[in-house]
Amino acid sequence: MLRKLLWTGLYAALSAAATIAARRAASQIWRIATGETPPTKK
Repeated sequence: MLRKLLWTGLYAALSAAATIAARRAASQIWRIATGETPPTKK
């Protein structure tokens, strides 16, 4: 049971880190490609 909980926690943490890294990379690419700030949710 503990191993499953640890695996779920590790998987969630890695998923969150990958999402944050992908959003930062996409924002940086957008700025370089267009010279504008990326669109944001309103």
